[in-house]
Amino acid sequence: MKQKVFLVYVLIEYSAESTTDAHYVYSSFEKAHDAMTREIAEARENFDIESGGFISHTDHSQEWCNDDGQSYSIGIEEMEVL
Repeated sequence: MKQKVFLVYVLIEYSAESTTDAHYVYSSFEKAHDAMTREIAEARENFDIESGGFISHTDHSQEWCNDDGQSYSIGIEEMEVL
């Protein structure tokens, strides 16, 4: 049985000149999900959520954007270690 890890990806676009791109690896889905939830809460503090709309909203990811080019994409990818 191959070992699995869970990658939390974070892409936040505040403007064309200001972007955050980060990746974090966790050993369990529960830890990754907790981290994803914290990242989403932090991202939402930086934007007026009512000014845009959700492109995707699932248990494993959330994507939001507005007409001003602000957006975030945060989620979890399950990966097998080779």
